[in-house]
Amino acid sequence: MKSFIISFLFILPFSLFSQSRLEYHSMDQYTIVGRSFPLQTTFKRFPDSLEKLLRKPVWDLSKNSAGLAIVFETNSTQLSAKWATTGGVTFQHVAGSLVKGIDLYALDKEQWYYAGIGRPAESNKHESNIIKDLDGKMRQYLLYLPCYDNTDSIMIGIDSGAIMHTFDKNTVFKGKPIVFYGTSIMQGASAMRPGMAHAAIIERRMHVETINLGFSGNGQLDSMLAVIMSSIDASCYVIDCGPNLTPQMAQERTIPFIQQLKKNRPLVPVLLVANIEYPTARFNETINHKIKKINSYFLDAYKTLLKQGYKEIYYLPSKGLIGDDGEGTVDGTHLTDLGFYRLANVIEKKLRDIIH
Repeated sequence: MKSFIISFLFILPFSLFSQSRLEYHSMDQYTIVGRSFPLQTTFKRFPDSLEKLLRKPVWDLSKNSAGLAIVFETNSTQLSAKWATTGGVTFQHVAGSLVKGIDLYALDKEQWYYAGIGRPAESNKHESNIIKDLDGKMRQYLLYLPCYDNTDSIMIGIDSGAIMHTFDKNTVFKGKPIVFYGTSIMQGASAMRPGMAHAAIIERRMHVETINLGFSGNGQLDSMLAVIMSSIDASCYVIDCGPNLTPQMAQERTIPFIQQLKKNRPLVPVLLVANIEYPTARFNETINHKIKKINSYFLDAYKTLLKQGYKEIYYLPSKGLIGDDGEGTVDGTHLTDLGFYRLANVIEKKLRDIIH
């Protein structure tokens, strides 16, 4: 009888035993997607050497891990995570799963598919099971980090005895990265999870690394950002700062900003995206006037730069960016997942035309 029980145990699937047996591995040395400077070793978007060159709000926001993702592969039948953020960041119009959560995608037949999230705790120490009952095949994963908080550390838990390692991001992301510069919308507000920000959606669809330089309330066409962006060898620069500009700022800063980009990277395409049409602008005359004024200055800047002989400059009008039914935002400004999906559709189409 005893030998029968032992034999029976041996033929049971390993996954029945593995669910409670986890080994955690630090992600500190794993490949990061979306980091603008290759020599960085932290989960920040900029290296410390840039701190004194930036306005303090921009520098502080650059420490948020928006757009950063870790790539790894494993044959584990389950994935869990422990991660630490700075804590204390909450918004009335933004889900905690975007602010502090992590978001997992798996590659299947050359497409990225959602696999699960790591739900954050109320404190700055988080632990969550992401997915279980996997088949034990080796798979490649993309794990997006929190969009609106600083990620201090992260560890991934896998089956005891399973294999996990990182890999070269160029095996799944082709060509030069696309650099996105913008506002809180660019940073991810108010998607439900990090992978639903439109830059992340485009990254997975096009298999091109994207660099998220969205700074909540501070996408103001600072000249230093043009210098920093142009230090990145990109396939395209996408500028989407309308929501953080006054009409005067749009008039005064758009042309010098793009000229600075072109001075350092004359052959890299620049896509200027119009201010989205807020649903409330249908009723609010002040908002409606402001959007139209900003977009008229953007269009004037685009035409002026072309007349000056600049090449590879493109303009994306506001019509249809998030749909025209008024259902694309959470508060009249920041986007829902639906709004991001629609925005990604339009920008992706334009980028494919530009890059290819």
